[in-house]
Amino acid sequence: MKKLVSSLVMATLLFSGISGVTAADTAADSTATYSKAEKKEENRAKLSAKAAKWGVETTDKTNKEVKAAIQEAKAAKKAERAEKKAAKEAKKQEQLAKLNEKAAKLDVDTAGKTAKEVKAAIKEAKAAKKAESAEKKAAKEAKKQEQLENLKEKAAKWGVDTAGKSAKQIKAEIEVKKAENKDNKK
Repeated sequence: MKKLVSSLVMATLLFSGISGVTAADTAADSTATYSKAEKKEENRAKLSAKAAKWGVETTDKTNKEVKAAIQEAKAAKKAERAEKKAAKEAKKQEQLAKLNEKAAKLDVDTAGKTAKEVKAAIKEAKAAKKAESAEKKAAKEAKKQEQLENLKEKAAKWGVDTAGKSAKQIKAEIEVKKAENKDNKK
């Protein structure tokens, strides 16, 4: 009896396994054909999205035509970028030439320097020139003050009042006093 039951169980398992495998194969085939159509539609949707991104019209065009149009759009964009890059480089060179011109006026060495380094050197040269100019101006003012003090001493010696008078006025009065003194001696 045990043999009979175990044989029946084995037979049941064997036949149910075969029918399950056959059913799985047919289900896979039907899914594959559906999957191909679905995949084609999915590819078309992706291609349409890509075409929209690149500004390509997809109406009444095959996938190959759309792909070609996308490639053309990409090539045009690449050419546009290259053109912009070349224009940017030309502008950069023009600015560098102007910087070199300014540097030459200020006696700044630009050999082997980048635009930023040249700008910094020009800025330093301008600051040095400005400081030098300020020093000269301060020295000139100091000299002027010294001359005014000497003039005031002379004015005091000649008895000339200097309050509220310019250096020219003080000199003129001193000259008048000198002339008067000469006339008095004669």
